Amino acid sequence: MKKALLIAAAVMFVASSVVAELPPVGYIGIFMDATHFVGDPDAYGNPGNLVCPAVYGSFPAWIWILPPVDGLQAAEWAVSFPATTVTLATVQNPAIAVALGSLAAGISVAFAEGMCQMDWAWTHQLNMMLLAAVPCKIEIINHPGTLPPAFQVATCALGYPIEPLINLTPLYVCWVPNPLGVQETNWGAIKSLF
Repeated sequence: MKKALLIAAAVMFVASSVVAELPPVGYIGIFMDATHFVGDPDAYGNPGNLVCPAVYGSFPAWIWILPPVDGLQAAEWAVSFPATTVTLATVQNPAIAVALGSLAAGISVAFAEGMCQMDWAWTHQLNMMLLAAVPCKIEIINHPGTLPPAFQVATCALGYPIEPLINLTPLYVCWVPNPLGVQETNWGAIKSLF
């Protein structure tokens, strides 16, 4: 009997440790791959979420949401695309039942009823092309059609309450950090130091 209780307790402990703990406020970001891993900046200050293909080369971009503690049923946001990139193809998560609008103009998506997302969920996978190797970033911005403009989720709690999201990261494209770590200033401010 004691053995059975110990085994049952061990199984419950392992099962409970597998479930991801969700944050009180959710996150949204654009990532370079399906792992939604941001990474650490390198020794030169380059951000971890960085791509720099050859000009006219393609690269992926993934939109991922980590839901708040009450889960994710729907979301609204927009994406700012720099003029030096072109979207070649877009794949939407097949669990999304309704999508209104477009990524650039503002999009609202809803997962199918009973498909509450309780872990990282991707909404779109983009295949992008770089037109010029200029430092830029693809980033989540406020949906202009919401009042006030925001990026937000409808949780899975009763009544689907709306909660804000935190913009976790843009996707840096051919980003070049300040190599010397020098803060921008003007000549008068420099002269005043001496």
